[in-house]
This record gives sequence, structure tokens and C-alpha cells, in this order.
Amino acid sequence: MGDLALAADVERLTFDTLTPVVPLATPPARVTARLYRPDGVPGPVPAMVILSSSAGVQRHRELYYAQRLAAAGIAACVVDSFGPRGVRSTVADQSRVSAFQMECDAIAALRLMREDPAIDGGRIGIMGVSKGGVAAINAAIAVRRRWRGVDELFALHVGICPGCVAQHRDAATTGRPVFFMLAEHDDYTPARFAIDYAQRMRATGNTQIRVKVYKAHHGWESIGPVYAIANAQNHSRCANLIEDDGRHYIEAAGRAMPEAEYRRWVSDNGLLEFGAHAGGGSVALRDRATGDLLSFLSREFGQ
Repeated sequence: MGDLALAADVERLTFDTLTPVVPLATPPARVTARLYRPDGVPGPVPAMVILSSSAGVQRHRELYYAQRLAAAGIAACVVDSFGPRGVRSTVADQSRVSAFQMECDAIAALRLMREDPAIDGGRIGIMGVSKGGVAAINAAIAVRRRWRGVDELFALHVGICPGCVAQHRDAATTGRPVFFMLAEHDDYTPARFAIDYAQRMRATGNTQIRVKVYKAHHGWESIGPVYAIANAQNHSRCANLIEDDGRHYIEAAGRAMPEAEYRRWVSDNGLLEFGAHAGGGSVALRDRATGDLLSFLSREFGQ
């Protein structure tokens, strides 16, 4: 990765998160990010906002993707939603920073990059792994534009192993391309939920939904053997539908409930479990998946 670092200039950014309107108001926060600019590439260039997994910004994951993007002529803004909020990880407690807070951070980053003359404001996408992938996919859902209270749209969305046990009842999207990159052996954010979500999105009329499943485990960017994450909150048994007002409908409960109540209910009723597996990646697998990502971005950005 050292050689890739030479392909980009890295700039530190600080900006205020977006203050949404309804129904999930979030506290103000001053967010930080690292912007990787392609070195020696004439602008304006396309860009991607990269959101982190539950483990926070990692060198082998978010920074790896940023460097690979920059080497391919795509600027990359790696957003740290955790550090400025005094959080290191949400693995053991996903409520510490919500995917909606990360989504609002991403929209704020989008706004900031659109003011940058070196970046093509019409070619800015969003991506993330696991929890970051949840936020990236959520940002494609049409009803959430009303929640955020702004009209800004990403040019495309990439979710790598996103958790899709919570799906919007109205799966209509903004119509922009969406790429689900999934792992066949994922017991943390099982691929079957994302495959179902992709089908539901297509059914609403978006023909630009792509799905690819790799023979891999969750977090394939970690090169080496598969490892256990004993303290990981695992929502695989907590399937629910998100109503347009933000409540979660749980079939077993027979009713919809606000998110805080939903979290208590799945815990009290034995649906929330702990433990998952990740890693097991190889350089060949990571490079193949990254190649697929870059091909998708090149095609959609018209490079």
C-alpha cells in the first residue's frame, strides 16, 4: 500500500454534520475527514465519500479503498463519524453512532466537495463497508430525502457487505445506480437480506441495481485467517421493515415501534445475539473485488 500512497495528496477536512428535519433528529457534530486527491490528474475529477465500518476508520479497509480510488483518478473523502463523537467502535453497541448520523455526515461531505473546483459535483458517489454500507444504501432510499430535508443526491451508491435486516417498506430509490458487493459466507450481515432488498428496489422501477456475491466472509479486506468477533452485536434474527415515519415494524411483535424501543424489544425477546466472523481474505480476492468496484465506478462516471 505504500506505493499507492504516493498517488494521492491527502487533505484534512473539518465540517458540521447535516442537521436533519424529521423524524430522527440528531445532535450537532463537528465531523472530520481525509480527502485523497489524485496526484497529477487534470480536474475536475469524480469522487467518492467513504463511510467506515463499525470498527471505525481502518488503514487496511477505508484508507486502502481511498488510495486505490485516488490511484484510479477518483478523489476519496474518508469520513470519521466516530472520533468527533468520542466513539472508537460501535461493534458491541450499534446505537453509539447511528447509520442515520453517518448518512447526515456523508451529505455534509457531499455539499463540501461540491464547492471544490477540482471535483466534479455531478459525479460524487458514496460507499462503505458493513455499517458504512448500511448508510450508503440508505442514502439511496427516496423517502429519506424528506427525513434529511435536503435535495442533494449522490451519483451512485456502493454497499460492501451492508447489513440489510432493516429494510424500508417503501423500497423506492432515487433512481441512481446501486452496487451491492456481498459475501457468501457472511454470518454478520448475511447476503440473503441484501439480495432480497435489491430485488425489492428493482421492483420499484430502478433498473440500475447490481449485485455480486463473492466466495468470502465478512470483512474480506482483512488478509489472513477467519477470526471471531465475540462481542459483535449480531442482528441477523432481527428482520424488520422501516415505515415512512422511521418506526420499525417487527412481524413477531405485530406492531411498529420507534428505534430505541425496537432495540430494547429485540434484546428483551432474544432476537439480538452476539458473535460473528470476519476476515479470511486474500490479496487475490481483495484485488478482484476492488477491480469490480473500479470497473463499476469507471463505467458510471464515464471515465
